[in-house]
Amino acid sequence: MKKNIQLDYKQHYAKALATEDELKEIKAIDFLNYFGELIIKYSNQMENKMKSKREESCHGGQKKFY
Repeated sequence: MKKNIQLDYKQHYAKALATEDELKEIKAIDFLNYFGELIIKYSNQMENKMKSKREESCHGGQKKFY
């Protein structure tokens, strides 16, 4: 499977020429974007996990067998 790598020279040089404070902001924004993408990607699994935990707590830790 090939990854489609997009080269963004403006972003690259913004990081390379940024001051230390600006670099911290850039890294924070990059982290939030990456974290947001992970939440979107795994939202179904997270929802299922939360539902199963809620059912366990509602039934005194006993799992339902259907």
